Amino acid sequence: MKSGRANSVLLFVLSVLLFAFCQPGIVFASGLPFLAWIAYIPFFLLIDYLSIRTSFLWGALYGFCAYAALCWWLFSYGTIALAFVCFLFACYFSFVFFLLCSLRFLLPCFFKKSEWIFRALVFLSFEYARTHGIFAFSYGIVGYTQWNNSAFLYFSRFFGVWGITLIILLANALFAKIIFERNLKQNLRPLSFLCSLLIAVHVLPLIASRSPVRGTIHVALIQDASSADSSTLSDFVQDAELLISLTDSALRTHPETDLVVWPETAIVPDILTHFYQSHDRVRHALSRRVFDFVRSSSASFLIGTTHMNSNGDHNCALFFPHKDDENATLRLYSKLHLVPFTEFWPDFLRGSFFDRIKHNLNCDDFVPGDELVLFNTKSFQFGVPICFEDSFSPLIRNMKKKGADFFVNISDDAWAHCVQAQLIHLSMSAFRSAEYATPTIRSTINGKTCVIDTYGRVVSSLESDSDGFLCSELLIPADTQTLYFFAGDVLVNAIIAFLLLLILSGGFVKVIRYGRRKTEKKSNGIWSGNRI
Repeated sequence: MKSGRANSVLLFVLSVLLFAFCQPGIVFASGLPFLAWIAYIPFFLLIDYLSIRTSFLWGALYGFCAYAALCWWLFSYGTIALAFVCFLFACYFSFVFFLLCSLRFLLPCFFKKSEWIFRALVFLSFEYARTHGIFAFSYGIVGYTQWNNSAFLYFSRFFGVWGITLIILLANALFAKIIFERNLKQNLRPLSFLCSLLIAVHVLPLIASRSPVRGTIHVALIQDASSADSSTLSDFVQDAELLISLTDSALRTHPETDLVVWPETAIVPDILTHFYQSHDRVRHALSRRVFDFVRSSSASFLIGTTHMNSNGDHNCALFFPHKDDENATLRLYSKLHLVPFTEFWPDFLRGSFFDRIKHNLNCDDFVPGDELVLFNTKSFQFGVPICFEDSFSPLIRNMKKKGADFFVNISDDAWAHCVQAQLIHLSMSAFRSAEYATPTIRSTINGKTCVIDTYGRVVSSLESDSDGFLCSELLIPADTQTLYFFAGDVLVNAIIAFLLLLILSGGFVKVIRYGRRKTEKKSNGIWSGNRI
């Protein structure tokens, strides 16, 4: 008993540490991606030592500790934010552990030898599910750790980041099975299959044909790290002057620039409204300064700002078309997926207690937009995922379906005050480009301002914590339709449907058998009594 408990504790500690080390974190700033291939071995081994009754507690402990180790940088935003994420994943993993432990009872007998596969499939299903809903959170998905591997990036064109995640989970589950059974020989066949699959994944990009280039566009990406802590109106005015100065330098050195991009909320005041309203002199002057500078330039501009309409305040991107385009007008895209507890407060958390928490977190009261908008420049269309919207692959797919030739991500990653959070966010952008074979440019206040090509590779970037600009020629491919673009998450949804059917039917059969045994015992008892 003591030995089993000691093994459980050891496996638990290893699970948390390996999970944290394979991701960008405190110890390894860029993470150790190769550890992803063994990070879940102790996790799956731990399941074998647990009973269903204790699985909830161990799952809650794992979720709390693992995400405290991963998201420690949330502490700089607010202790409550970190505590909430840890609590959320404690609840999440308590159910994951319970279901994984229940598999040994729910699976039909002819599936028992393949339990390791079902463990990986169940875990994948929950990882997918947690990226949806009001509290959707994509940080910690193990597939994203491979964002620097060009072969895995290319493979995401077929099944998205979930294809990579599934391969990693299957490998970990199989390794755990081999260790638990201490029998390599009986597992050579699935091991050979996994090795062959990995070889195929790495060979595939070598034999794939290159897409022809449809055209090019010259971009200037502005990064104003100095504005990270701006909070007053005078700060916002200084931020605008810094952005104008950086842009002016970029345009003087690269006059061929077609599109200039300023980061998310680069100009915090609603410049579109205050440009036409002069009752607030400072904001009106700020708006006129920005408008006059943009109109005097020869490029199109995309500016992160805020805007209020009849629905409320919006976090949005304001697009200024090229001044020679007489038919073009100013256009807005309002962010569709807002960050809970940062940009909006859930309606069901009301009352004096929650109001105090909201005040302490300095939560905004933005409302989501109601339309997906694309912008046009130099005969190309582009979509603008704002901040963490690029972590939602379905949203990016919709942009692609509407005709986006490239993506422009504007972000403010300064709030985290650490490079690790910036790298995790960048990994998601890289996978979105790879999944849809569509380039992405990123402009951040303090994050990873860079250019990502159609293969998900970062081809040029700026250093964090610095003011500057990045000018680049963006290649727009002619044919950018991938299997993942057409099929989306059909594979994962099919897996979820299959598992639900299997688990529900397995549970139903167990209940029926239990009822029969109980009836038989009762009948035997009555018969025995009559004998006496």
